[in-house]
Amino acid sequence: MKQKQNWCKSWKSSTDPQKQRKYRQNAPQHVKDNFISANLSHNLRDELDTRNLGIRNGDRVKVMRGDRKGAEGIVNQIDRENERIFIDGIEKEAVDGSVHQIPLRPSNVQIVSLNLSDENRLDKYEVSDFEAIKVDDEEVEEALEEEDEEEMMQQLQGGESGAHEQFEEDEDETEPEDSQTEDQRDQIEDDETEDTDESEQEDSEDSIRYDEVVSGTVSEAKDRVSDIEDPNFDSLIEAEQSGKDRKTMIEYLEKQKES
Repeated sequence: MKQKQNWCKSWKSSTDPQKQRKYRQNAPQHVKDNFISANLSHNLRDELDTRNLGIRNGDRVKVMRGDRKGAEGIVNQIDRENERIFIDGIEKEAVDGSVHQIPLRPSNVQIVSLNLSDENRLDKYEVSDFEAIKVDDEEVEEALEEEDEEEMMQQLQGGESGAHEQFEEDEDETEPEDSQTEDQRDQIEDDETEDTDESEQEDSEDSIRYDEVVSGTVSEAKDRVSDIEDPNFDSLIEAEQSGKDRKTMIEYLEKQKES
């Protein structure tokens, strides 16, 4: 059985659109590099005696089609995998307020002047006036520096998000210690609450004058005892014995204590 091919040179001249798209999509990188090319302006055509040339970072190009038609700028980034170029100054604002460069197809631009930092770039062409076709070196440096700054900012943002994630992981790791501390704090608060309740109870007992409760007649003393929410019968019996020392009242208090 014949193995299915992923890419073939003959697909370039095929009339089948599917094969044409497959040729471009699955082409090796050295072939894709040739796709990043554009036609030249009339001045460059006359000087180089050719119609097309590969685009490089630092070339000045002019947009010929689309919403940004007529705009010019320096190429500061090339996406060879997706066959797109990015031009300095051609940007759009996203909904969140961030600004991004617009990717453009090389076929939609025209090369106006060239970046000749590579001295061997035009070796096979007979050029009489390099100054007329080259981009100013300062413009190239400025455009490429802006791109480097954007990449650095993206890396910094990525580093901050990574540090934030690491900080969250550290917090998760220390969470058991925090929970243990919270448990200890809860225990201390419970102990303090118990001490407070005991002290309040002692204060409430001190505020009750048991000798006054058992004063008066037996029926009056019983009524006062029943009105107390949590009476201390030992204190009541002691107060009764040191006071009137009534047998009936003492027996009543002992029965209430046992019940």
